[in-house]
Amino acid sequence: MENLTEFMLKKIPLFFLLMISFRGQAQEPLLRNLQTSFTYSGDVYANLSGGLETGVRYMDNIDVKAGFDIKGANFFFYGLGNQGKSISEIVGDIQTVSNIDALNSWRLYEAWINKPMQSIKSSVLFGLYNLNSEFDVINTGSLFINSSHGIGRAFSSSGITGPSIFPLTSLAARLKINPVKGIVFKFAVLDAVPSDPTNTKGTSVYLRESEGALLVSEISVSKPGENTEALLGRGINRDTPFRLVLGGWKYTEERTGWLDESESDHGVYAFGEITLQNGFSFFGRAGAANRDINRFNYYLGAGLNYSGLFKNRFDDMLGLAVALPINSDDFVLVEERRGNDFSRNELNIELTYLMSISEHVSFQFDTQYIQHPNQAPDIEDAFLVGIRSVFGF
Repeated sequence: MENLTEFMLKKIPLFFLLMISFRGQAQEPLLRNLQTSFTYSGDVYANLSGGLETGVRYMDNIDVKAGFDIKGANFFFYGLGNQGKSISEIVGDIQTVSNIDALNSWRLYEAWINKPMQSIKSSVLFGLYNLNSEFDVINTGSLFINSSHGIGRAFSSSGITGPSIFPLTSLAARLKINPVKGIVFKFAVLDAVPSDPTNTKGTSVYLRESEGALLVSEISVSKPGENTEALLGRGINRDTPFRLVLGGWKYTEERTGWLDESESDHGVYAFGEITLQNGFSFFGRAGAANRDINRFNYYLGAGLNYSGLFKNRFDDMLGLAVALPINSDDFVLVEERRGNDFSRNELNIELTYLMSISEHVSFQFDTQYIQHPNQAPDIEDAFLVGIRSVFGF
């Protein structure tokens, strides 16, 4: 199929204007619940020691979102812009220090329609879609800036250009079912190769039979009695004291593995999170991927948050987290034959403090210690400090 970027950029604004101007019968507006937002996030990081070299880097991220409902269906459009220089370029780490680190580019990040069907307690979604908005996403982990706490590293490093996550997304169809209170089942089929591997700037949507599809499923259990209507929308349930999640993924097309044999690219993940009334929140995550084809056989991550450390600052949050991707034996063996030692594993320890100034402004002070960056013996352990500034409207 031809590149869809030009078509989407031409037709979406026209469609949006038509929906605003159209009025249904009885003078009722067809378009309801129009919501827009603009968020600017800027990171300044200094690598104080170790890594490939010391130095300071700045990068930013701009999110522009618009959502509305038409006859019970939810429409959503999300524009994304990234600028600056990567801090991971001078650290040399494999997990990516900042979760807004991306190629400098503007792109249409998401554009989808979600249709809830209350009568059968389910919803369907179709369009350009970030699977990490609903799959392998931990509410408690969203405080942390290191990318591994957004989606487990065993999953995020799979595929050719990765799965459909930040900053590259692909076309997808997703089914969500809420059969009983407290249980949500999700299944998604996505284009296996987001963007164009030869040029990842902008938004490119290609459907090639040879690339196949990515299949993802997940079941989550949380506190019963939640709002069913909210659960069938896009996203996860954030208004619950606990969540237990089990998921799995598989690419339909095989790839050549480390030992030059065709292999299936697949994996599983599981995590749990809990929020206590004393201000503490905890999470733990584990993931696994086919060691014959993926660099990381396993991933382990955990963290804890505490809100209300200082008097009268109840919205501030303090967090400590660790992230550990574990190399596959096949990858280590292949590198040994090339004369490289990858027997070590990279460990990231992050200490962060989020200071909420107002509903629209926040500052986050962050430190990260990275042991064995890129799991390579010739790169010294790195220590970084940084600050994230967020302004949203």
